[in-house]
Amino acid sequence: MKNRVKIVLFTEINSKLGSPFLRVLSAHPLVELKAVVTSPKDVLCNYFVNDTTQVDVETEAEALGVMVLRPDRVNAPEVIDALTDIGPDYLIVANFQQLLKSRLLATAGIAAINFHPSPLPRYAGLAPFYWIIRNGDRQSSISVIKMDEGLDTGPIIMQRQIPLREGETSLSLRTLQEEQNILMLLELIPLLASGSFTCMPQDLKQRTYFGLPAEDDYFLDFSLSAKSVLNQIRAGYRYPGSYFFLEDGTRVVVLTAALATDHPMQGPGIPGGVVHTSRGTFISTADGWLQLLTVDVQGVEAPVSAINLPGMVLDTSEISADAVLPVNSDTHRPGIQPLI
Repeated sequence: MKNRVKIVLFTEINSKLGSPFLRVLSAHPLVELKAVVTSPKDVLCNYFVNDTTQVDVETEAEALGVMVLRPDRVNAPEVIDALTDIGPDYLIVANFQQLLKSRLLATAGIAAINFHPSPLPRYAGLAPFYWIIRNGDRQSSISVIKMDEGLDTGPIIMQRQIPLREGETSLSLRTLQEEQNILMLLELIPLLASGSFTCMPQDLKQRTYFGLPAEDDYFLDFSLSAKSVLNQIRAGYRYPGSYFFLEDGTRVVVLTAALATDHPMQGPGIPGGVVHTSRGTFISTADGWLQLLTVDVQGVEAPVSAINLPGMVLDTSEISADAVLPVNSDTHRPGIQPLI
């Protein structure tokens, strides 16, 4: 049998992408998985910390007899020396958040390869699944690139198209991307083993870059259109969730909502105004209304009610402009705690 290609995998300790990559690479007949490089001790990737099911790449790798490295600084000389001794043909990066510099990349005899969850050159950077949903895209891709010293700038080896479904959230897109990346890895391995893969340079004039969403990015801006606010809610699902404040300072974390085609007010109201009716709870945006469906209540997703979203409960016949519960647009302070 032909010699197997030697691979070192780079991934976060709790990565839902790294865990299946580890299993595929450790079992594939064309691959000799030499080591896994993962997060420093006590460091977790925040993408996955609130997932119901957790993974531990170190524990999984040790059970498979694969060496694990957990350096504080991935580009440290001792890491480069260790990888030089291993002599990998490929470095495979699958959800690893430290930047690999030139000396580390050079330890790969053939190439260092990165799996990136976006249609590069668009959405370079971290957490593209958030920004893809936030921007209302209807089509996406995942990409495999040959790494260079830039951040997500290397030539493209392979891309897989992903049509986005109605109601897609950042969590559902992230999960779909993980599944599709596994399929793309299986497609790529024979090409790596034969050295027959090809690359196409990125058109960096088309490049867009997005960093991790900040606290401000989750604060709902009801001066935007209803569709834009709905995209923001879907992008924030499930953790940390997009939020707004009521006039009394109550922080409301909205998890799901829908465009309201049957709402109690004629025309748009004051942006951010909340109305409770027998048909549901509605909030006004720049050009229409959203129906609020679920909110976060002490970490649990719960249907909106007059209990978890304080305000007046009214019959539709009783609705008037004066019956709108206002929000506090000045209460946007990162240190404030949720009261629900």
